[in-house]
Amino acid sequence: MRLSARIKCFKYLVYAYVILISICGGAQLVIGAFLLWTHKQYAPIVKNQFWEPFAVLIGLGIISQALCYLGWTSTSRKQRCYLGLFCAFLVLFIVILFLVSGWSVATKAHLIVPAEVAIETSFTEFLAKDNTNDQTHIWNRLQRDFRCCGYNGIHDYKKNKQMGFPWSCYDPIDTKVFNTGCMHVFVKSIEMNMIRVAVVAVASALIQSLGIFCAIQLTMLLRRPTLMLPNGDNNHSVRVKRTRELTPLSPVTIGNPTPHSSTKPPIPLKPVVPRVEQPVMKSSH
Repeated sequence: MRLSARIKCFKYLVYAYVILISICGGAQLVIGAFLLWTHKQYAPIVKNQFWEPFAVLIGLGIISQALCYLGWTSTSRKQRCYLGLFCAFLVLFIVILFLVSGWSVATKAHLIVPAEVAIETSFTEFLAKDNTNDQTHIWNRLQRDFRCCGYNGIHDYKKNKQMGFPWSCYDPIDTKVFNTGCMHVFVKSIEMNMIRVAVVAVASALIQSLGIFCAIQLTMLLRRPTLMLPNGDNNHSVRVKRTRELTPLSPVTIGNPTPHSSTKPPIPLKPVVPRVEQPVMKSSH
């Protein structure tokens, strides 16, 4: 296969690879924004903690779109320097995705204790201010949306005989009281969101590493020198072969130069003077 055909083939492969990266980046943006929006609705209960992995996922989605722009422009203009930067940044970006995945799993493993303390403090303030009848209070919204009641269960309201069960603890369909405590449900929800961040990061890293070979190969192909034909067509570039330069000129080549041979005239050979032997003089006796 000619060099120009190989460059064209890998060029379209890199285009497809850049589109795939853009799709992964868009998925990171959408999923990260949705998880952050869901978490922010009840973030005051946990003292506005554990939102960092969702924001990092959004930031990675924005960075991936910037990488797509760099890869597309450098490929279309065949700029080998910027294409090499695209490959280097892409490798670094894939490593960061794996690191974010591990960081999200580590955050999930260490959030139970601080989350429990924050939820218990928030529930104590909710009971102290007697906001059980406030329909817009965050605890009433939490109990309604997560179908839970109290911190550990309905026994948290039974301890206070003057306070009955709030309206948010009742199932609107069969009017039964939810028995599950909100602490377990809410912490489980945060842990699942951390796992989602880790899965999205690992999946994006694996998908984006599929076509990195094509970008590296295109960068290496653009390194090879090319010789333009007389018609000036870029699509018919020919690789310069050093072996052709080292071959000696034959009489046929000098008389009929090939299209790829040098246009310089051959160096004329120096004339060789024939050697004339001196006659030997014989002496007469």
